[in-house]
Amino acid sequence: MRVAIIGAGISGLALAYYLQKLGVRYDLFESEPQAGGVIKSVQQGAYQLELGPHSLQLNEELEELLQELKLEEEVIRPATKSQDYYIRKDGEYYCIPSSPRRLLLDSFFHWRTKLKITQESTLPPQEVPEETISQFFHRRFGQEVVDYLVKPVVAGIYGGDPDHLLLEKTFPAIKEMETTHGSVLKGMDLQLDWPKKQTFSLLNGLETLPEAIASKLVALHVDHKVEMIHKVKGKYMLSIQHDVEGLADEEFDAVVIALPAHAAAGLLDYCTPGLAAALHNVSYAPMTVVHTAYRKHAVGFPLDGIGALHPQREQPFSSGTVWSSSLFPRICPDDEVLFTSFVGGSQAAEHAQLPQDEILVRVHEELTHNYAIAANLPVFQHCHQWPKALPQADIFITDVHQLLDLLAEDQLYACTNWVAGPAIPDCISYAKQLAQKIFSLRPSLL
Repeated sequence: MRVAIIGAGISGLALAYYLQKLGVRYDLFESEPQAGGVIKSVQQGAYQLELGPHSLQLNEELEELLQELKLEEEVIRPATKSQDYYIRKDGEYYCIPSSPRRLLLDSFFHWRTKLKITQESTLPPQEVPEETISQFFHRRFGQEVVDYLVKPVVAGIYGGDPDHLLLEKTFPAIKEMETTHGSVLKGMDLQLDWPKKQTFSLLNGLETLPEAIASKLVALHVDHKVEMIHKVKGKYMLSIQHDVEGLADEEFDAVVIALPAHAAAGLLDYCTPGLAAALHNVSYAPMTVVHTAYRKHAVGFPLDGIGALHPQREQPFSSGTVWSSSLFPRICPDDEVLFTSFVGGSQAAEHAQLPQDEILVRVHEELTHNYAIAANLPVFQHCHQWPKALPQADIFITDVHQLLDLLAEDQLYACTNWVAGPAIPDCISYAKQLAQKIFSLRPSLL
């Protein structure tokens, strides 16, 4: 059996790695000169910057992978003991309530919202077809919870708007709580003993992870852009640019798409026009990542935690800011503070598309106001724009997933964040599961 994997982001790399461990022949094609996708780390003088994810959370598969790649000694744990996030409301920062009890005891929500929260366990479960995240939380907790908790959290995770994202495709465990326990709060109470996932970075940046995987692969082909997929007599053939190895003449039993949806759509127009049409409808949120540094003595705010989220009701410029040097102090000079701000997302897409100079100025103005910073200018700033950062799990993604289920019978699969979800550990877990599925089918294809 031979498998073609198209796209060497973290999903494609992980899938190739697991197939290689299982002894399945594969070829991994990447159009760029370097693998890694959205995981990008750069060194700018004294500053170590993450242009994609700012940190990762351990799960079982990722922890095992770090051990196998011998990266354990490069793991950097957060320096701050506090793992709290804050939310801005009425010009002040409040710690995100970590439990239902804390929701009711602090002053973050209005008393009417607190009353609604206390009544949540009495509400009967409902089955609402294609229910959005906002619809679910509004009917169970009220609009203030949607505006000041759900919307900023969803912006932080998905870069998305919960008014459009489907609950079943984003937070299925929360829907399961309502279905199984009759209440989200009851379900949360039963899961309070679950261990919290540990956050970490790597000594030389997160890009070390895809680089380490790529170094282990025997059939990674960079600078190989696959332009079209054909199916002839039950086998897949690829049209490949710069095909000096003659791989376009090879036959593949299975193909795995590990590309962004818009890139996959053009690739599949000839082979599976129905899936290609559905993929054209998948929307992406734009995001601009801004790193800003100030002298430590100029910052008049205690940065004790991970960072802060900004609800759109507060009319912010950025959707949130990570206090990066509080987490990992070594990424900037000792006498400085480094912030990572995220501008855009579906709730404020127009901000991400502004000229970089304007974005830098507005982020600086917002930071100085929010954190009582006494500085006319930052000592360092860096801006990186992602026009299509994160896929949105809205109503259009349902058609894509249904078609993929059908096409799996023809050994055409997808291994990417528009299937597995936006979190890197989830993409790695999904890749391992798919590798095992493909391996299990091998005898029937010989």
